[in-house]
Amino acid sequence: MNQSEVKSLSIDLLERSYGKWWLMLLDGLCFIGLSLFAIFFSNQAITVLVFIFGVYRGIMGIIYIVSALLMRHKYGNNVGFSLGRGIFDLIICAIFLLVPNVIVTFFVIIIGIWAIITGIFLLIISANSGSIGKVVKIIFGIALIAFGIFAFVDPMGPASIIVMIVGAVFGILGVFLVIQSIGMKRTFTEIKKVKKGFEDYDIE
Repeated sequence: MNQSEVKSLSIDLLERSYGKWWLMLLDGLCFIGLSLFAIFFSNQAITVLVFIFGVYRGIMGIIYIVSALLMRHKYGNNVGFSLGRGIFDLIICAIFLLVPNVIVTFFVIIIGIWAIITGIFLLIISANSGSIGKVVKIIFGIALIAFGIFAFVDPMGPASIIVMIVGAVFGILGVFLVIQSIGMKRTFTEIKKVKKGFEDYDIE
């Protein structure tokens, strides 16, 4: 498998998961927005953050589902990943909005688990990245794992500090998604140019 095929496979996986590069960009920008809210309004009750996160995931779930259905109708693409992601987001939305008190109780632990898993994932994929991307992903991965461990060690710490840390984690993930979406768009554009070049080439 050559480099072009590897890139094509990577884009295909991301397309299946997010539908389009701009959905990943939107997801990243929303995470950055949540991060700023959590950092600058850390004194607000953590239930507000839970409510906002639930509404946000619900909106993203609807966008994923609508985008997946449109892509399947227009292009006949396999959109199982994107559709499943949308349904999963709607389930998360329902849980966060219907039982916020339960979510608040386990919120820090849930975020801790998510941070550890995401951190490990970043460390794994860093092996296939360039020098700068590798360092960035390793730093983000270690930071996420450290936060996850902290969440288990002291889950009942001051709410404002926890919210600020959660905001920092959201910011890290948001920046990563924005960078990844830009890279995905650039790579996808290059692959389309290569494919177009082959289509324009006629054998006489």
